[in-house]
Amino acid sequence: MNHLSEIETILKQTQSKDDPTYHAFRSKTTKLKVLGHRLPLLHELERKGFSFYNKPSEEILSTWNEIWNSANFHETMSLPLFYYRHHKLTFGKTEWNILKHWADRIENWEHSDSLSYLYSYFFEKHPEMVLPTFQSWNKSKDPWKQRLSITSLIYYASKKRKAPPVELVLSTVEPLIPNRDKYIGKAVGWTLRESYKLYPKETLEFIENHLGGLSPDAFSYSTEKVDKKTKEKLTNRRKVLRSCSG
Repeated sequence: MNHLSEIETILKQTQSKDDPTYHAFRSKTTKLKVLGHRLPLLHELERKGFSFYNKPSEEILSTWNEIWNSANFHETMSLPLFYYRHHKLTFGKTEWNILKHWADRIENWEHSDSLSYLYSYFFEKHPEMVLPTFQSWNKSKDPWKQRLSITSLIYYASKKRKAPPVELVLSTVEPLIPNRDKYIGKAVGWTLRESYKLYPKETLEFIENHLGGLSPDAFSYSTEKVDKKTKEKLTNRRKVLRSCSG
């Protein structure tokens, strides 16, 4: 059975509220074809399952990999990302050797963020196996892989998760600070914000040392959790630094 055809037929036949505004928004974020289904509907379809869900995990992985690499629609590529959210605690070498290559097709922030979530669990469970790939992506010419190299380190800070050392987080973020790709700038800020939740002293010092180099988005995101008084001082100092350099 052609499982890609199965899924895309289901997606096309699924009725959803006509929402031209959302369809237009989604179309602007990706080069893939867009059906305009909202995320709750996609989550519902994935939970209902598809014909191959009764197969062994290795066969399911192979099927999702084929679908990921051949999908025509943005919504289709979202489904395997949702599926593996439910199976993240069983991630191992077999899954990593497949899913790490999914980065090759990333071309939009939504799939990038969802994949970062999965990669963060791989990294938490198997840091020695995963870190060399992150380090390679950090130096890549592909901005989406550069982005993944930092957003996958922490994703969202949580006391329930095992965080990487602050030195590793900051040293991985640092090379991307001069990059002016808007999605990388946001990722720099996002990662520093989450790092600040876990390591406030070290991260604040890092932000202070790079005030003039952070993009507007990076600075805005990175200081979201900083107290108001400190943020005002940082903002004023940043203005001085940027006026001098400009």
